[in-house]
Amino acid sequence: MKYAGLLVGPALSLLAVASTAQSLSKVTANGVTHEISVQGNAAMTAGEYWTPERMGAARPRDAHIPVSPQSIGPATSVERSAVPAVPGYVQGCPPNAAHCDTSPKTLSNDALISLSLQPAGDLLLPMHGAKPVNPLSGPYGPFQRWREAESIASYPKSTIGKLFFTLDGSNWVCSASVIGASTLITAGHCNSNGRGAFATNRLFCPSWNAGPRPGRGCWAVISSAIATAWHNGGNPDSDYSCLITNPVGQVVANKVGNVTGTLGRAWNFPATQVEMTFGYPQAAPFNGATLQATASPEWYTHDFVPGGQVSKVIGSDLTGGASGGPWILGWTGGLPETADTDGSTATDPGGNWVNGVNSHKRCVGNCNSPPTSTSGVFWQEMTSPPFMNTSEVGESEDVIASCFANGGA
Repeated sequence: MKYAGLLVGPALSLLAVASTAQSLSKVTANGVTHEISVQGNAAMTAGEYWTPERMGAARPRDAHIPVSPQSIGPATSVERSAVPAVPGYVQGCPPNAAHCDTSPKTLSNDALISLSLQPAGDLLLPMHGAKPVNPLSGPYGPFQRWREAESIASYPKSTIGKLFFTLDGSNWVCSASVIGASTLITAGHCNSNGRGAFATNRLFCPSWNAGPRPGRGCWAVISSAIATAWHNGGNPDSDYSCLITNPVGQVVANKVGNVTGTLGRAWNFPATQVEMTFGYPQAAPFNGATLQATASPEWYTHDFVPGGQVSKVIGSDLTGGASGGPWILGWTGGLPETADTDGSTATDPGGNWVNGVNSHKRCVGNCNSPPTSTSGVFWQEMTSPPFMNTSEVGESEDVIASCFANGGA
């Protein structure tokens, strides 16, 4: 397990001298690139920058990867997945919890079998469905989608919000969720252009509902960590990033995780789970005003860049703006679960554990064209990089550990 002391740079100063500019240096180690704020107050500039007009004009950030039918390969129900290892997790915490155990835990082979999961050590993992030979004709993973009803300010919905940022000279919007007292998880392309440049003016607004939540407001992002494979190379199989927020918000003088609560995390799970996914899609036919949720099984896997991690694919029609929203195992919605009548636990591993993020859509032809009745079927998929914690470097837990070690815990 890789947890203790992954500090890739000097501890961050969370209260910098106010300035109109943000200057950043980068430290790279263990497959993780961490930005170190050396001058300027990112919290001050982001809060001043994001006027209601700029928020309304921000463009939905999406990531479409062009592929050809010939690149998909033969249909199969199994595919070589990431390095096998025992699944593990940490629990999330409701706000103001008297006690919350966030120590990492692993699942034994007996527990894996009781959850109908593949025991550790087998690289061939069964998928729910067949990988399409031609992505224009499917098959596609089944899914259900709905708009999350109020109160989305109640835990655990409270942990999910919109992320505003500037990248490559344009203003964008994504989604993100809270996994630590001052740490968010999102997609790598919501924090970096994949060519070595970080986003700036980052602002996170939890429980967004057609605007910032009254009485709760937003938190500026002051630093981050990202998989170097995405940051410098744009590898979709490593498209995740964690963000460190200012210890006080624009409205509430407290850490964001103390206000919203935190989601747990899961790693090393085979790509056979049923996931609840969330985000604020803004590209048509959505408008970015409300939190949308989908439920879908992980359908199959797709290796965008051979030789490393392997992305997983679900059915989903969420569009740009939903990028970075969490994939969650064992979603409770804040309600107690009714016991299964058959006593089985096979359908409900987890407890609000983040196990991925909305990442890429595969596309054929013009990736920038809106979906149509004939071409839009291809938009019925969403990928996520795997959340892993093995001896390999640059995995999701490496990235998160960097944020935690640099002021985000």
